[in-house]
Amino acid sequence: MASWWASQGRNYETAIVQGTLWTSPWPDGTLRQDRIRIKAIRNGDHVFHYAHGYVRAVSRVVAEWVPSPRPSGYPKRTSLDLDAGWLVRVEPIATDLALDWHELPELIAVGAPGPMDRNGIPQEKYLSVIADDEGQRLLERLGLAIEADTVDLTEPASVDGIWELGETDAVTIGRRRREQGRLRAYLLDGRDSASCDLCGRRLPVSLLVAAHIKPRSVSDEDHRKDFASIAMLACSLGCDDLFELGYVLVDTSGVVKPGRDAETDALQSVVDRVVGRTCTAHNTKTAGDFADRATLILT
Repeated sequence: MASWWASQGRNYETAIVQGTLWTSPWPDGTLRQDRIRIKAIRNGDHVFHYAHGYVRAVSRVVAEWVPSPRPSGYPKRTSLDLDAGWLVRVEPIATDLALDWHELPELIAVGAPGPMDRNGIPQEKYLSVIADDEGQRLLERLGLAIEADTVDLTEPASVDGIWELGETDAVTIGRRRREQGRLRAYLLDGRDSASCDLCGRRLPVSLLVAAHIKPRSVSDEDHRKDFASIAMLACSLGCDDLFELGYVLVDTSGVVKPGRDAETDALQSVVDRVVGRTCTAHNTKTAGDFADRATLILT
């Protein structure tokens, strides 16, 4: 279990409610170390959330990074900021804290590689590693005691208390992808079965997904309508998730390659079955989107 420092500003209030950490490369493609560190965060790690001069919350990581479009509530600083990045999910342990930054030099080291500069002032760095002893001192000052292996279980007798919001169904209003049905129809071309473009298995259409090659959110309207360039058929027996979550990618030759590290042996064995195959959706039209997706996973 590691401890992390997240410097957040305008998006803190929204991000802590969402339970998210999100970042992206710099607009010119620069890969800042304080941003790429999001890929080193692991399940069970703790995050100290700093915003507006105070340590305001502590959270536990519940889901490691995945490629993700910019979440709502993460404003752009400039119109050039990218919308494709990486997302980690956290679960707040304590919020509404107020540990003033002037107290921090007594608790954590000043200077690189931590969040404080050599003068003891918090830097404009998104993510920094906090040493184990520093994290413990912060927790003690905040009056928190966190057991690394503690898991809270809800007793059956108290389950009814979870449903204070009423019925499990609710009416929502939101955007929908108007082109999705037509995109799937285009890829299937009237067939009642087809091959997954990643694993090659021939399957009924009920088990095939129209998978966007790069995040739809970073494509403009014209590109979203270019069906020949933006998508492939991926099976719902695993390939769609492997690709969407970045465990596999497609290289410039159209060969399926490993992406992010598999966390378990069972997952690695599934990845290994696909790696080395030729992706049948890779061609001159789709190559650009496959390259963009690979950059997002590997940087």
